This record gives sequence, C-alpha cells and structure tokens, in this order.
Amino acid sequence: MFMDSIVVGVIGPYKSGKTSLVNKLQQRKGIEEDVSFYFFKYAGKNVTLVDTPGDMDAPSTVASVISISDACVLCISPETKINFQVGEQLILMDNLGIKKGLICITKSDLSTPEDIEQLKGSIRKVISATSLKDIEIVDVNINDDQKIADVRAKIAAIEYDKSKINGPIKLAIDHAFESKGMSIAVGTMMSGKISVHSEGIIVPTPFTKEVSINSIQINQEDVQSAEAGDRVGVAIKGVWPWDLPRGVEIREKGKYRDINSGRFRINVNPLYKFDLKDGMKFDMVCNWQTSTVKISNVKKDGSTVEADFTSEKNFAFDDKDRILIINKDLPIRVLRVVGTAQVL
Repeated sequence: MFMDSIVVGVIGPYKSGKTSLVNKLQQRKGIEEDVSFYFFKYAGKNVTLVDTPGDMDAPSTVASVISISDACVLCISPETKINFQVGEQLILMDNLGIKKGLICITKSDLSTPEDIEQLKGSIRKVISATSLKDIEIVDVNINDDQKIADVRAKIAAIEYDKSKINGPIKLAIDHAFESKGMSIAVGTMMSGKISVHSEGIIVPTPFTKEVSINSIQINQEDVQSAEAGDRVGVAIKGVWPWDLPRGVEIREKGKYRDINSGRFRINVNPLYKFDLKDGMKFDMVCNWQTSTVKISNVKKDGSTVEADFTSEKNFAFDDKDRILIINKDLPIRVLRVVGTAQVL
C-alpha cells in the first residue's frame, strides 16, 4: 500500500525566522548538514521539510533543494521584507516551476496588522507574473499554537502531482551509510515506483552500477513499496556508501542520458544583465547534481543562448528534469540565476 507523501523545501533569507518555524512544525528531525531534514505526519500524510541555508553563499544548494521539492514554503519577515535575497529565491522558485506551497510572513507578532497587509500586497505584486501567482500568503507567529497548527494543516493539504508516479524510476540520493553489511541510500523519490527487489542503475558515470533494492523504509517504517513523493531509505548490496555521494541517483535503465559535454539552449532570465561569452564557467544544477561547465561557440538569439558545454563531471537527466544555470562568480548582491537550460 502506497503512502501519501510530499517533500517541501523551506527557504528564506537570513533572519527570516524559517528555521524557528520549521522547529515548531516538525515532529522528528533527521539528517543535518548544510541542509536539514525534518518530518511530520498530519491526517495520514508524510511531510518532509528540507531547511535550506539562510546565507547568500549557496545559491546552488538552495536550487537543488527546490529542484527535489514538490512544493516550497518561503519565509519573509517584516524585518527583511522583499530584500535582494528574497528576490533571488523567488526567481529560483519561478525558474524551477514551483507552483504550490505557502509564503509565510514570519514574526508577525513583531509588526502591526497594517504593516503585514502592506507586505502581503507587495508580495502579491511581485509574484503576479510568476509560477507562484496562486500561492497563499499567511502570517505566522511561532508562539501562537493555533497559527502553527493552521500552517501544518495547509502544508499537509498541498496536493501531490500524481502524474509523476507513472514516470520512470528516479531516486535522488542525498546521504548514504552502512548498516549490517549493506549500504543504505537515503533520498527522494522524484518519479516512478519501487518495491523490494526492484532493479535500477546508479548514475552518473563513474558511479554506474546495476543494483537491486533489498528493503525500503519510509519515515523509519519498513514498507514493501514506495512511489514519487516519498522520502525513502533503501538498502542495496554490492556498493559502498562512499560510492553514493550526494547527487548520484538510482534510475530506471535506459530512461536517462549520462553526459559530460554537448550543446544546450539557455532561456536567459530577463533580469540577468550580463553577456554569456566563450570561455565562461557556470554552475549547472540538476536535482542534487551540481557541476561546473565551461561554454564555447556561443550564439545569442533574443532571450535564448545556444552554446557548446563541457562539464567537469558527468550528470544524468531526462526530459522531465529542470536544469538551472547559475553564475556563482558574481557578487552576492547581483542576480546569479542565468536561466534554465535544455540539452539539445
């Protein structure tokens, strides 16, 4: 029996109060590194919250979290308002096609109702022409138990895109460890279904290896199967945990491309103000995979740019993946989101 689950990225600028909100919403904390995983169950639904770094030094990490999320909660406080970091995060969400979630005005107890309504109006104006235009905006006081309960219920009520379940197997791994002689790969089911004894292939090169799934856990409970939307731990034999770094994926054989060079078309963000030139290097983000790419033979046509690229390492993708290009070398208060890319 499949369980109803959803993965929700929680983002927001420094001093937005996002981590304080997550701590109030969660029932159990999982792995904590540069990103932290939290869990709660509401009305029979498993919800994974992924808390992102609050500083501005990690746009590629924030992009990866948004990429593997089904929905996002964006935290904005009356203190930060719509600052530059909020703007960049809104662009990341829009470029990565986020349509569901919440925008939470945090620390509402430290502001007046009039200021909160003014901030809501400013937010609606900013998101009106983006994929986020229909996302609900709510004010939150973490000391108000009813407000927290309402936010938890709203997150759990977000509908999952069930069409992803019919896609090929794609499990994006973010952690791995050894247990009882087997490697446990922990990650997010991005599409498809798996069951005990399902077969797949670890990608990209040089990690390629065919594997069989020995057992599955969801929210620390043994299950016989899992589907898109679940955060899972799967036990697999014949591969070491250090061969399962963040970014590798378990995919369905023959349902992906695995490359380190080619030509792509970039749909350049209209707010990105710099030319793309031969020899430039960028971060290319696809799910948890991040690689530095160098471009050449650049040709511009309006708002799109075609270029050859070579990548420092292989990456795996299919036609449903969103690939984001980020200029990590720009100063933190200059828009670094170049746009989305399609490999030709």
